[in-house]
Amino acid sequence: MTSTRPGSSFVPPETPRAFARRADGFRHAAGGGLWLAPLVYLEHARFGPGWYGKVVSSDPERLLAWAVSKAIPRRALEVKSLPDLDMPRQGRRRLPGYHIDLWGARLALAYDPETLARARQRSVTLDRLHAGAGDDQDRPGRKVQDPGARDRSR
Repeated sequence: MTSTRPGSSFVPPETPRAFARRADGFRHAAGGGLWLAPLVYLEHARFGPGWYGKVVSSDPERLLAWAVSKAIPRRALEVKSLPDLDMPRQGRRRLPGYHIDLWGARLALAYDPETLARARQRSVTLDRLHAGAGDDQDRPGRKVQDPGARDRSR
């Protein structure tokens, strides 16, 4: 059963898709789809330290339709070009692109609870690390991402 009346022209907004490979996500976004980019932990960010994510697309209207359906204001739309991954790295052109940053409670609007829980498990506090081992150089209680959480060499 749907809440949309028969004959209505309303089409629910697309759900952002996550991809195992960033390149596949960029290609999906460049084709106008909504890409749910991987979560990253940022220590020094606009809204303070924490987990950040984003929904990316080359289609600003599709991205805004998704944002409005989640009560995210239109002003959250940001412009950032996307790499054209179908060209060789040397001389690669950039394509028009847009994204909406997600942080704090907004993460739950796009990311499933299991993804958020796994991300939080990958964080360790410096209080649990060993003094004098070079891993305690910042203030106590600072969170850092476990380096073994994701192998970027693949």
